[in-house]
Amino acid sequence: MRLFLGVTFVYAGLQKLFDPGFLSPGSPTYIGTQLNAFAAHSPIGFLITAVALPLPLFTGAAVLVGELGIGALVLLGIQTRLAAAAGALLNFVLFLTASWTVQPYFLGSDGIYTVAWITLAVVGDQGLLRAGPFLLRQLGLGQGRPQPPTLDPGRRRLLLQLGGAAVGLVWVLSILPRRRTTATVSALPSPSPAPSATPLVSPSPTGTRIGSLTGLRSQGFLRFNDPATGDSALVVQLSSGNVVAYDAICTHAGCEVDYDSGSKLFVCPCHGAEFDPAHGADVVAGPAPSPLPSIKVEVAADGSIYTP
Repeated sequence: MRLFLGVTFVYAGLQKLFDPGFLSPGSPTYIGTQLNAFAAHSPIGFLITAVALPLPLFTGAAVLVGELGIGALVLLGIQTRLAAAAGALLNFVLFLTASWTVQPYFLGSDGIYTVAWITLAVVGDQGLLRAGPFLLRQLGLGQGRPQPPTLDPGRRRLLLQLGGAAVGLVWVLSILPRRRTTATVSALPSPSPAPSATPLVSPSPTGTRIGSLTGLRSQGFLRFNDPATGDSALVVQLSSGNVVAYDAICTHAGCEVDYDSGSKLFVCPCHGAEFDPAHGADVVAGPAPSPLPSIKVEVAADGSIYTP
């Protein structure tokens, strides 16, 4: 377990380090976009808004460095218990944010990782495969201060009680019902008549022009910013001929989805969520908890596409 957790955290940190969009505003995987999505549904959204959102680059860098540091310390056996406790705290925060809307809870990994880190923090590394003493000797530090092989019974009992209470807290939070946000509820598609073979044409559409049927058909999709929310959005034409549009911000972690013309699905590049625009952008794969919000569009007689 120690090897798995350590390698996983190092890998997670490296993945963020080599992702050119993680710290780049405007990119689909930008940490600031993810934080905005977390704040909308997390029980600690007020903390995200007050602390993390004003400093998204610092927050992203802190998570990146924290994952690399915790993973390396655990793998090397340096202050394993403290590093594991830090890993449990970090995964607990991710559980309350990135994984909070994933239901049932066993489909989300952060709660499970939190429990695993708590277990490692309780049992420690047992003195096995520890590079810490060797490194301290190489630096001329730590001689004559051997680590005690076991904890005294009182401290061990306290650690077990704290660990058990922490695991119980994670489990209770995991099974609590999640309150759906207004945005999520409004995203649910309403029943509509059978689609026609050609786009429904509005005699006099009003609003913001977002493109044309000619451009839509040549590109396969059109991306625009929803005037109502400012979010990135996508408009596509279904095989039935109807033109539909949806918010392009994934309902899982706030990444910007793309349109795959091969599968005819919206696909999230961050965690693999997939949405079917032909069925109200319902989730067909991945961890997203709810469909993408729909956006009303109208097609004018000249082929121009408008959003009210």
